[in-house]
Amino acid sequence: MKLDDARVKKLVQENALTLCIECGKCSASCPRMLTGKEYSPRILAHKLIAEPDSETYIENSVWECLTCGLCEERCPSGVDISKFILEMRTLLAGTKGLKGYRSHDGALHSWMRLMTAPELKQDRLDWVGPELKVARSGPVAFFSGCAPYFDVFFAQIGVDTLAAARAGIRLLNFLDVTPVLLENERCCGHDLLWTGDRENFEALCHLNYQEFRAAGVEEIVVACPECYQVLGGLMPEIVPEMDIRVTLLSDLILREVSKGGVSFRPLERRVTFQDPCRLGRTPGGVENPRTLLRRIPGLELREMKNSGRGAVCCGNNAFINCDAYSKRIQIERLKEAKAARADLLVTACPKCMIHLTCAMRDPYRHGSLSIEIRDLAAILAEHIQWSKDDGAAEHAPR
Repeated sequence: MKLDDARVKKLVQENALTLCIECGKCSASCPRMLTGKEYSPRILAHKLIAEPDSETYIENSVWECLTCGLCEERCPSGVDISKFILEMRTLLAGTKGLKGYRSHDGALHSWMRLMTAPELKQDRLDWVGPELKVARSGPVAFFSGCAPYFDVFFAQIGVDTLAAARAGIRLLNFLDVTPVLLENERCCGHDLLWTGDRENFEALCHLNYQEFRAAGVEEIVVACPECYQVLGGLMPEIVPEMDIRVTLLSDLILREVSKGGVSFRPLERRVTFQDPCRLGRTPGGVENPRTLLRRIPGLELREMKNSGRGAVCCGNNAFINCDAYSKRIQIERLKEAKAARADLLVTACPKCMIHLTCAMRDPYRHGSLSIEIRDLAAILAEHIQWSKDDGAAEHAPR
C-alpha cells in the first residue's frame, strides 16, 4: 500500500489533518519531541498531505506517537491526531504487517491474544480474599482488567496494581453493593487495538460482552481509565447491541459522597496527582479525583508544574513506546513530583504506576527519584467512613 492510497487520504480528511496551519503548538507540547525524539505531529501531517512518498518517516511517526492527546489540547484547528494514529495503525498492520516495536518482546500482547480463545478457562481470582464480598451474577459488575497479570509480570519492580481492584470492591461493598466478578473476564483489548490488531480486539469485545450478559450485568464499574474508554466508548461500536452502562469508579464515589453522610478519616500527607492521559480527556477526569482528595482531612494537594489538562503522560502507551525517550519523560515527571515537595504520588492508572515505578528504580539515579506511588481508589478505600454526625456508626472498610 502506498501512502497516497485513497484509504489514507480518507483518514487524513476525516481527522482534520488538512486543517493544520503548521503553527507548531503540537510539537511544542509533545512529550516525545521535548525529550529529544525526532517526532512532530505537524511534520507528520505535512508529509502525509504534501510528501506521501516519505514512507519511512510517516510509518515510523505513526508508531512513535503516545496518543496522549496533549497536542489536541493545544491545536487551534481541531486536528484529531490520536484518532488518526489509531486508525492508521490498524491500516498499516492490516495491509503491510507493521505492528511497531512492542516492549518486553510482545509478551503482554501475546497473553491478550490468548484471551481471545472462547474455550479459555482462567484462574484469575485468587487475589479475592474473604473480606471482599463478590457475586457470580447480578446487576453490577466490577471489571478488574489485566491487574491480576500485571502484578505477576512486573513482580520484580514491586508494583501492586491489584490494590486498585481490591479497593474498588471494598468501596462498592461500603456502598452496600456486592459486585459481580467474572472468572473468565478478558482484557479489554486496549493494547491490541493500539497496536493495530483490530481483529483480536473485536474478539475480546464480543467475548466480554457475552460473559457480562450471561451474568445478568446491567452496569460495569471500572477503575482503569483505559478500560473505561474501551468498554464505554469503543465496545458499543463493535457490539451494536451493547446496552450495559459503564461507570468510572471515581465518578461513582464522588456522586455518592456528594449525597452526604460520608466523610474521610484524616491523612497527613503531601500528595501530588499524576493525571492519566485517558482520564484527563474525559468529562470531570481532571477535577473529580482532586475533589475527592481534597475531601480527606489533613491531605495537602500539591500540583506538579504540568498538571490537569496540561499534564505530561507517563511516557508509554500500550507497551510499544518503551525506549530512552520514554524514560526521560518518566524521569522528568518524577522530578516534577519531587519539586512539588510531595511525599506521595497518587494516580488512577495501573500503567502510570508501572512505568513510573520502573523509572525510579534506575540504578544510576541512586534512589533520588524515589517516592511512594499509590492508586486513588486505594487511598479512598482506606479512609472512607460514614459520617458520625449523621448518627451512623463508623463503617470504614478494612
